[in-house]
Amino acid sequence: MADDAAPSRVSCPHCGGTHKAARRRCTKTGRALGGDTRLVGQLIDKRYRIVRLLGDGPFGAVYKAEHVTVGRHVALRILPSALVARPMVLHRFFREARLMSSVAGRHLHSLLDAGLSPEGLAYVAYEYVRGRSLAAALTVDAPLRLEHAVTVVCEVLRGLAAIHESGFVHRAVSPESVLLQMAVSGTEHAVLTNFGAGALEAAPESGTLGAAVELAELPKVFVPPPYVPPERALGVAPHRREDIFGAGVMLAACLSPRGEPRFGSDLVHLGVPPAIEAIVARAAQARPTSRFETAGEMCEFLSPYAGVVDEEDSSVTETHKSDLRSLSRRERVRGTVPARDRLRVLETTHGHSTVDAAIGGPVLRGLRTIAGSRFREIVSQVPDLDVYLVEGSTMRVPLAVIAAALEVGDQKLGANDRLYCTLVGERAAKDELVAMLERDHGQMTPELFIDQVATDWARRFGHRTCRATNVGRGYGRLELRGHLEPSLAVCACFAAIVTEMLHRLGARYVEVNKTACEGVGDPACIYGATWL
Repeated sequence: MADDAAPSRVSCPHCGGTHKAARRRCTKTGRALGGDTRLVGQLIDKRYRIVRLLGDGPFGAVYKAEHVTVGRHVALRILPSALVARPMVLHRFFREARLMSSVAGRHLHSLLDAGLSPEGLAYVAYEYVRGRSLAAALTVDAPLRLEHAVTVVCEVLRGLAAIHESGFVHRAVSPESVLLQMAVSGTEHAVLTNFGAGALEAAPESGTLGAAVELAELPKVFVPPPYVPPERALGVAPHRREDIFGAGVMLAACLSPRGEPRFGSDLVHLGVPPAIEAIVARAAQARPTSRFETAGEMCEFLSPYAGVVDEEDSSVTETHKSDLRSLSRRERVRGTVPARDRLRVLETTHGHSTVDAAIGGPVLRGLRTIAGSRFREIVSQVPDLDVYLVEGSTMRVPLAVIAAALEVGDQKLGANDRLYCTLVGERAAKDELVAMLERDHGQMTPELFIDQVATDWARRFGHRTCRATNVGRGYGRLELRGHLEPSLAVCACFAAIVTEMLHRLGARYVEVNKTACEGVGDPACIYGATWL
């Protein structure tokens, strides 16, 4: 009997250790567990090459894959072979794929393709979205700011409205089913995903038996209990008000500590306006007919409290965010002195680094653009910052001034994890630095750009040395040493500039890894870049 028991621990292909069988992600690398790791590197249906596992679920594992013909990355869900053999499941799998492919929405996870490979693998291909789930965000950032929480839920409601108009009910609305995609301003916007539990909405006059029989044939998709509407236990046919219930509970979770939804007076005592609490209460009513009739109606009530909905997406990758999280933790543990405090010392000394105005000016103006009306809060804490903002100025900018401005901006307007500094670098490159590169050097390949960075470094940054190593077709490495005022904030900003420059030079699927930083005690700052 012992041999037949499920193993309590499983081997991890990512870290080489073992984890509890129920764990969904590696505790050391954060990578998803489950799926079939033998598929990594394999070609599916002669066009999708599996890159890595993203996650697992009852309707199959999801992999990052590349379309080998056009070079586009997708999220590829592959139905387990045991389910392919069940006609009802396979029929539903492709029926919902056809339905979702016909629904367009800015806040829906776009379905691109579906098929059955010669090897018998059923798959659907979704747009590959770089971001984190709302569930992951709530474990770190809850409660969210009111405007941010309402904006995210409004965007989910817009996605729900689109699928409801097509006669489709999501049935698994929860933070696990929402991806947050970052815009260039640093704001995260919602993309609704996880359609595996979805079903066609029953007509008002139809009975529930047919729907119940069909749903019973399908694998069960786990939905956290607070998000399951009471009527589902009664076997009621699928209806759009199920999704409205989930959206109401989600809003409560976004506004509650640890993402654990609170209601009524508990929510008001947290500082939530009574008008918002009333919207939550109506959406989460136990009786379906007492809820909002449509997702659009609920969104209309929330809209006055929401921020900007549609913005240009950021190119910040999950790899870069993971690097920054690791380095920023080390920065906090090390107790690095803030650049704003170091400025006071530098005012009485002459041994500090400066940056060419052609680089420092665009970075500070990019910060001003990203910060908007709150830029004056940064200026008030960084002496003489205004002096370096003048376009056309040739005055070199003290690197500590740039570091101080970035750190204060990240502290006041970001999450104090240096990701905000990355967005500033991205903005500076788009607004000014790309044009400067084209003006100074004309057309060049990504590989030549990496070499040019090292060549120009002494002129642009003075006291520091930079070497380009291991540069080849599709990859390059920069190693920087000798920084008099090392700063993770500046390094994060520079990584984003390199990323955006490579994009503008025609590189695709750019990943810039920041693996070491003098600002947290490493002997050098190291950047590794890959692209197609």
